[in-house]
Amino acid sequence: MTPIRRSTWMPHLLTVAAGTVLALSLTACGGSGGDKPAEDQKSEAAQTEEGGFGGGAVESKEADAPGSEPAEAEPTDTKSTDPFADAAKTTNWASDDGMKIDKKGNGIVPASSIEADLIDLFENKLDWKVKEAKCDSDMELREWYGFKSCQVTVKDKDAYKGRKKYFGTVKIVDHKDQMIKYELMFPGIDKEDFDFKD
Repeated sequence: MTPIRRSTWMPHLLTVAAGTVLALSLTACGGSGGDKPAEDQKSEAAQTEEGGFGGGAVESKEADAPGSEPAEAEPTDTKSTDPFADAAKTTNWASDDGMKIDKKGNGIVPASSIEADLIDLFENKLDWKVKEAKCDSDMELREWYGFKSCQVTVKDKDAYKGRKKYFGTVKIVDHKDQMIKYELMFPGIDKEDFDFKD
C-alpha cells in the first residue's frame, strides 16, 4: 500500500508546484493579478516625460531658474557704482603760449597754464577769491588726450583758517587751432554753481 500512496501523492505535489510557478510567471509579466502595478509605472513614466508630476521636471525648472535671471544676480546699474556720477562738471576753452603741442596732439600743457586757467575760471565764473591753484605736474598730451589732478584753494570766512580746498580733475576733451578745451570735474562744488559751459 505504500507504493500506491506515493504515486498518488507525487502527481498532486507536482500539480500544485506547477500552478504556483505559473502564477508567479504571470505576475512578473504583468498578467493576471499584476496589471495594476504595470499600468501605474507606465502612467508615472508618461507624466515625467510630459513634464507632469515627475521629479525630473521639477529639477529641470530649478536648474533653469538661476540662468534665466542674470540681472538679479549681478546688478549693472552704472549710476550706483560711479561715485562721481553727480559731481559738478563744466568745460572751458583756453590757450597759452607755454603749451607745446604738435599737429598730432602730442606735447605738454604746463601745470602753470592749467593753474592760471583755473584761477580765471573760479574768480570770473564763480566769483570766488582764489588764494592758490595747484596741479601735481605738467599735463602730457598723447593724440589730444590728457588728464591731470588739481586743487584750488579759495577764501571762505566760514571755513577752517578762512580757506577751503576743492580737489578735482582737468581733462582735455577737444581742440581747435591753438585752443584746447578742458573738462573740469570738482565733486566738492555745488552743481548749480558749476552749471556753465564755454
